[in-house]
Amino acid sequence: MAIAALTFRAESDFIDAIRAYSDKKGVSVNAALKEIIAPVVGFVRRRSSSMPQNNLARFCGALKDVDCKELEESQKAFSTIDEEMWK
Repeated sequence: MAIAALTFRAESDFIDAIRAYSDKKGVSVNAALKEIIAPVVGFVRRRSSSMPQNNLARFCGALKDVDCKELEESQKAFSTIDEEMWK
């Protein structure tokens, strides 16, 4: 699937509202806009079964003794790049 860029122009108040929404959701502005727009235009993303998943979403709801948010929060360090290691 090819990726394309799209420029979005709007009033600064609207842009601020989108940024606030993305911050609240904990996602990028790009991801927030895609989340908002996709259902309106009828776009349903199909996940490829060959694509590896690097998150714990499939376990959420299945882990009864562990708060899923707490578990995901504890895993964030694994996604951080160690700058010292790459010098």
